[in-house]
Amino acid sequence: MKHLITLVFILFCSLSYAQNAPFEEAKQELKELYSKFTNKQLEHNKEKKKLEDKIAAYDYDIKDETLKTQQLKEVLDSIYIKQLVVKDKYLLKGVPGDSLTAYFPVQKNYTLTEKSLVPKKKDEGEKEVYIMYGDGKIVEENVFKGDKRAEEVFKDIFSIKSETCLGSLEIPGDKQKIQLYTNKFAPVKDSSKYVCFKEVKFSIRGGTIHDIRVYATNQDKSQQYLFENKIPISLLNYTQNADKNYLFLKIVSSLNTDTIPDISKKTGTPANLYTIKLTDVLVYLPNPGNNFVPEDIEFTLPTKDEGAKDAFKQSRRVYKVNQDTNLQSIMEMRTYTDFLGLFDDSANGIVQIEGNADFFIAPYQSIRAFPSNFFRKISPYVHYSRLDEDNRGLTLANGDTIGHFRIPRRLEIIEKSYLDMGLILDIFSFSPRKDYPFNINLFGSLRYQIATIEQEDEENVNFKTYGLGGGLRFEFRRFNNFGFTLTPEFTFYNHLNRYEFLNNPDNFWVLRNEAEIYYYPGETKSQSIFLRLRTFWDTDDGEDSFFQLQFGYRFSIGLGSVKQKPSSTD
Repeated sequence: MKHLITLVFILFCSLSYAQNAPFEEAKQELKELYSKFTNKQLEHNKEKKKLEDKIAAYDYDIKDETLKTQQLKEVLDSIYIKQLVVKDKYLLKGVPGDSLTAYFPVQKNYTLTEKSLVPKKKDEGEKEVYIMYGDGKIVEENVFKGDKRAEEVFKDIFSIKSETCLGSLEIPGDKQKIQLYTNKFAPVKDSSKYVCFKEVKFSIRGGTIHDIRVYATNQDKSQQYLFENKIPISLLNYTQNADKNYLFLKIVSSLNTDTIPDISKKTGTPANLYTIKLTDVLVYLPNPGNNFVPEDIEFTLPTKDEGAKDAFKQSRRVYKVNQDTNLQSIMEMRTYTDFLGLFDDSANGIVQIEGNADFFIAPYQSIRAFPSNFFRKISPYVHYSRLDEDNRGLTLANGDTIGHFRIPRRLEIIEKSYLDMGLILDIFSFSPRKDYPFNINLFGSLRYQIATIEQEDEENVNFKTYGLGGGLRFEFRRFNNFGFTLTPEFTFYNHLNRYEFLNNPDNFWVLRNEAEIYYYPGETKSQSIFLRLRTFWDTDDGEDSFFQLQFGYRFSIGLGSVKQKPSSTD
């Protein structure tokens, strides 16, 4: 009971510390914005009422009232957009959305004007530029130009979150003509046959653009076409291979209730009709020196985000992709509680802390027939277990000679390891098709583990062992934020010890199975929770085994932005 109360207290303090500071900042900013918004809204409503009264009285001298009403509406729109950005900033810091809404309530009947939503039309050939930040949020690059307060907000976002611009995504303008190709990838010579771009949706997973769906229409917008990719394409070598990739027609649907889809020229499956080239509808241009793998995310372009609604743009659109490179985003930290170690006398860790990070090696498509990668990534990890003081040492038995000891139960070395570090190398990863909700990974592992040998009259010593192994990892997804992972692994353990009083045990094989269910609310993984079952079995001794049942959550390291030390002058 004492351990349980201590654990609950630690978890409560950790969560409170992580959320209180940003919550107070958000409260102050949003209350200030809401006060300004409310005052301007009252002023706007009065002017709007005056304007409506004059119109009702057939008074055509309304120039001054109209201008003043429009100016007040522009100020209201500016404040409204700012609060959206502020809320996004603090959502990324882990402040709950309900808490933010309490200090700037959602305006259900409030709509932004077209002037605020859609900037002035650009010259032909000029591109619209947007900044993408957070979880797929976007804003026009110049929407806050000249507004010092808004510039400070964005500066705060990028400094605290350590945002890095990885590159830019470019898509066609609204209704832009797209060249059609045959199923043999030859251009369609009939110039009257083309499609008009409407929308592109795609997901980024593990360094590849995994699933791409492009919506287009015919010239009179009476039919809609859906094009899809067959295999993923890597972001790291996009500029080399994108021009060789095509999207295949899958669905033809009617947008006119008086007509039916024209399928008279279609032969066989929809993929045998037409294709379009990937680079005609989606271009990724990495920044020099920043061609790295971003987090897994889904995009819909053009976005319908309130902050920068970009429908009806005739020019091509460019979206700058910013990746959060703060340590707490790229390094995953977890805390686990072992139910058996908490309520039983087993040697499982009462509290366990685990950290890992993914480093991509070659996230390239290997086999064109199906999604596959060789040596996609390597994942170093560190795992620390807080063992009970009365049960943390290895059990020793008398050896063959006086003064010598042995470890009768080899698997106890793994069970009572308080430190486990190593790395996991994904050798081959594949899925039968890109739309299958599971992935299979063949991996190799290197593990270094340390346990304690307690001595009555002398200082405790560490017993060190390392393991080489491999296994399969099956990843299943029910939703993007809810999934299941099953990992069987064989590991061969060897020992690195030279103690005169101890006879090293024989090397041995361990079959390790791990099943984990994960879930995180919304779209951010910073609040993930886990339920994990681990089993360990000594294959040479069929009766020796143990298991762990753990509940865990992901937590953040309390690291703020690092300010540059001012230089001293003589």
